[in-house]
Amino acid sequence: MNDDNTILRALHTFVPSLRRATDHALSVYLPARAEGFDMRHYDVELGQLKRRYRERLDKEDRKIMERELARLREHLEVVKPAACPALAGFADEPAGLLELVKLPMETEARLEVGPLLLAPIERQLERFPPALIAVVDKEHARLFAAVLDDVYPLEQVRGVDVKHNKAGGTSAPSNQRKADNRTKANLERVIDVIGHDVQSGAYKRIFVAGPEEARAELERLMPPPLKRLLAGHLSAEIDSHRLQHELREQLVLARSH
Repeated sequence: MNDDNTILRALHTFVPSLRRATDHALSVYLPARAEGFDMRHYDVELGQLKRRYRERLDKEDRKIMERELARLREHLEVVKPAACPALAGFADEPAGLLELVKLPMETEARLEVGPLLLAPIERQLERFPPALIAVVDKEHARLFAAVLDDVYPLEQVRGVDVKHNKAGGTSAPSNQRKADNRTKANLERVIDVIGHDVQSGAYKRIFVAGPEEARAELERLMPPPLKRLLAGHLSAEIDSHRLQHELREQLVLARSH
């Protein structure tokens, strides 16, 4: 199994409570209900897992399974996950661990008591490596991390205003140069932030979104190591109130092609 310094780094960054797990944790993998959240679906799935594994576990592990499955069921009712192919659940009450992780691919239903079972997640991360998403315009940017089937906000980069001076005559070329230089400086600052985030080793791909002119200039200014990580464009506007949701939808579409 790869260690935290490689494929699992992004997962541990955004679900840090996984680090607290003991060697007596519960790991569960479940198919999700594509049509939307319905607790009856998960009651059936959890009941089948309980019956399937009850005789395979010793008395102490059965006790852990019963306790942690009850906690996971309560958490499912609170979180109400939907619109993903599968879920991974991790629970360890003494360690204060209770997490649901949405997965981008279907996986076999299974249950394990002991050290966290992360191999199925590793396989999905290898298929869909964690990505950094940069949504840019000429003046600022918003950065996100795409890990498995979730998108997490990272930071905003605010640059200087790029004035669109409509004055004509001899001043027009000078004003345009000033605007171009401000745009270039703003996007170079975004590239510095992207480069710093990529150096962590958590991200294997970069997606870019935003108006075509700003997006193309960002890509033109990227140094070769970052250009090699470019994985495509996403259709999203930086000022959208649903930006995080739209980015996830775009990534789901990209995976299906």
